[in-house]
Amino acid sequence: MKPNPDRQLLNPLDVALRCIDHAIRGMGFPGFETQMLVALAERVDVPRLRNALTRFGRRHPVVTARLVEDEGRHPSFWQFRPGAIPQLPEIELSSAEPSAVLAAAAELLSTPQDPAAADPLRFHLLHRPGGGDVLVIQYNHTLIDNSATALIVREIDGLSQTGGTAEQDQPQFEPRFLIGNYLRHVPHADRRAAAQAAIELQAHIIRSRGALLGRGEKNVTRPPRLKVAARVAEPELTRAIRGRAAELCGLPSLSMAMLGSAFRGIRALGSPEHNTGRHYNAGIGLDLDLREESGALLQNLLSLVAIYARGDELADRDGLVRSLSLQMRDRLVRRLDLGIVRLVHVFHRRPRYVSWVMGHLLRWSCSVWYAYFGALDSVGPRFCGVPVERVQYIGPTWSPKGIALLVDQFAGRLYLQLTFDPELVAEPLANTYLDWLMGDLEEFAAASPPRSL
Repeated sequence: MKPNPDRQLLNPLDVALRCIDHAIRGMGFPGFETQMLVALAERVDVPRLRNALTRFGRRHPVVTARLVEDEGRHPSFWQFRPGAIPQLPEIELSSAEPSAVLAAAAELLSTPQDPAAADPLRFHLLHRPGGGDVLVIQYNHTLIDNSATALIVREIDGLSQTGGTAEQDQPQFEPRFLIGNYLRHVPHADRRAAAQAAIELQAHIIRSRGALLGRGEKNVTRPPRLKVAARVAEPELTRAIRGRAAELCGLPSLSMAMLGSAFRGIRALGSPEHNTGRHYNAGIGLDLDLREESGALLQNLLSLVAIYARGDELADRDGLVRSLSLQMRDRLVRRLDLGIVRLVHVFHRRPRYVSWVMGHLLRWSCSVWYAYFGALDSVGPRFCGVPVERVQYIGPTWSPKGIALLVDQFAGRLYLQLTFDPELVAEPLANTYLDWLMGDLEEFAAASPPRSL
């Protein structure tokens, strides 16, 4: 079937992510959006970058499209806007300190931008006085998941290095039915077993309330002004954490070690009165590996599985990390990621049902919105001819948890970003939590000499 030249239909996973976006907005929060920050060592050639963005927008008209939906009676779609190009607002910072960059990014993240009335993928350029620029890429998850962003940066960088022709900049319409084709390649019995396992896990998580760092709140009547705090682990510590995780779990993954410390910090600093008897829950995004390295696909191509711990498991740090790692392996062996995709595919034409399930899980059962992105060196050492200093992600948060912890690596360093709503998690508590987390990771890394990998 040929693509429609003036619109792009939402795939089933897009619909599920839009349901989450609706739920978050219904609580008074800005929406389900994430930022990728690309910090540059020097000032970028702005006309060159603007030209690359213009070419990128021509090749991917969905970037400047508007979301059209009709309460689920018809397939929702992105309506293209002929002639529209991505904008690049420039913001002059008063300080070159990293805190000034985070404050500007938090202000952008706090400003609601409904994809029905705004570009779902937006760009801002922060000018640091006497220093380099920072490109902020902010995207609504109705359009894409986080795995697309490194490919987007690489494509824009490639477009900045060539003049381009009208033929090269022709619209590259998204392939349809990727999710359906992904499912059809799996035997029916396997799909059904995976879906049943996913239902059982969801039922278990739905019955449990997530432990919280802050005081919690049902809804907000004020426009939230989100804030961001960050910490950096130098390469030596990052290698030590990685080696220790490999020693314990057989895999050199930092993700479950990070999550274990995140849970332990909530237990140590959260309110025992509210958290007694509650589970420590997080949803982990798993990429479906449907993207090609040659270019970005601007649609959602990931699944989400739950990982949790009981309060009585948190005292034993090593045992906790092993348990979380074994849980993740179990999820993969039983194909729960596949099961979630199948359930979303089955119910995506009943968005109210999807909204209830996803909204409940992410609102009441989740203790922290958490993601570990691994090494992002694939972005490349330079962007638009300028050396890249670091790449980091900043995520959304909402009630009642009020925190999101996103972690990534670049050039050997480990970057931790905590988004928080200061009305739910006070700023001193947020910074104490990050300091506690860093201390716990240092103790974890030093507990025994890691074996060389």
